Amino acid sequence: MQRELESARLTVVPWDTPFEILKGTYTRHRFAPHLHDTFGLGAIEAGASKIRYRDRTVSQHAGDVVVIPPREVHTGEADGPQGWSYRMLYLPEDLLAAFTTSDDLTFDGPSIADPELARRIIELHALLDAGTDRLRGQTALVDVLQMLCSRHAGGHVNRASDGRPSATLCLVRDYLESHFAKSISLMELSALSGVSPFHLSRRFRARYGLPPYMYLELVRVNRAREMLRRGDPISRVAFDTGFSD
Repeated sequence: MQRELESARLTVVPWDTPFEILKGTYTRHRFAPHLHDTFGLGAIEAGASKIRYRDRTVSQHAGDVVVIPPREVHTGEADGPQGWSYRMLYLPEDLLAAFTTSDDLTFDGPSIADPELARRIIELHALLDAGTDRLRGQTALVDVLQMLCSRHAGGHVNRASDGRPSATLCLVRDYLESHFAKSISLMELSALSGVSPFHLSRRFRARYGLPPYMYLELVRVNRAREMLRRGDPISRVAFDTGFSD
């Protein structure tokens, strides 16, 4: 697969709960560590990529399904000179809850080798990208989510070592997301969690891929993006999200 150009198209699906879908092709671009507030579900159409996820690097190839739970820090880049093409759906958690019956959308890693499911996801993406009617699109989404959950959710994970965050780390993460506009110190987080600053920083980085201060920056960027999309003035956005400029 020879690719000379890179491209990306982001489309908003205007349902009652709107969400974004992405179709991208990359060869040289590298995604720095980042996170989404949404559940990322997609498929690799061609080529290969690699992703840094939960302190390990995973290769993804054509026919693989991509699953990124909300607020999971990850990267992305080509795994070879041919680059990769992929399609992604970024599903808000309330939409996901409305369209599934599973309360345990836990997956063993960001990549699932399931060519049939990958094909169904690509077909769903193409339907949504073409502006299909809502009933047809929602039916197709439900079918894909049911296949994903029945084949790969929950039961395929080793419960003793699935890498889930402890209650302490969840508490720290939730605090960062709720108080992103204020100045937060590691000592403050240490007092909140009852864990020493050294161990807290190390454990947080091991679980989420970034130290707390960098995670906080990503939260602020995401909140700023939301406000800018609403048309809020830049000066207010900077103030409300804790940025100095």
